[in-house]
Amino acid sequence: MAVEYIHYGHKKFQINRFVPIRNEELRNKPFGGLWASRTDAKYGWKEWNEDEHFRECEEENSFKFTLSTNANVLEIHSHKDLSKVPQVKKSIFNGTCLPDFEKLLSDGVDAIELFISDDRELYWSLYGWDCDSILVMNPDVVEEI
Repeated sequence: MAVEYIHYGHKKFQINRFVPIRNEELRNKPFGGLWASRTDAKYGWKEWNEDEHFRECEEENSFKFTLSTNANVLEIHSHKDLSKVPQVKKSIFNGTCLPDFEKLLSDGVDAIELFISDDRELYWSLYGWDCDSILVMNPDVVEEI
C-alpha cells in the first residue's frame, strides 16, 4: 500500500504553482518544493504546530497525496545517513548539514524524507527540520488523493 502524506495550507495540489527547488546560501532548507508529513507520522507537522502554537493545521485547508511508484525518495533515518547527501559546502556551524538540493534533484532524487523520530541527533544536524517530514522536489511524482 502506498504511503499517504498530508500537506497543510492548500486545499489541492496545483502543479502550476509549484516553485522549483533552489539552494539558499547558508540554509539547510531550499527555496521551493512541497513540504508534507506522513498521515501516520510519529511526530509530523500537525503535532509540531500544536506543540509550538505556531499555526492551525485544519483538514479543510489541506490535501493528501501519495507518490508515484517510480519516485526516488531518499530516506534519512539517522544522522549517519547524511553522509550520502551531497552538501553545497561545509557549514560554519559544527555538525550541521547543508544539503545540495539542486544536485540531488539533478541526480534523480525526487524527494527527501526525514524521520526525526528515529534519531534525535537529526534535529541538530538539520536544525530547522523540526518534525518527521518529506520535501518533494519533483512535482511530477505527486499523486493527489
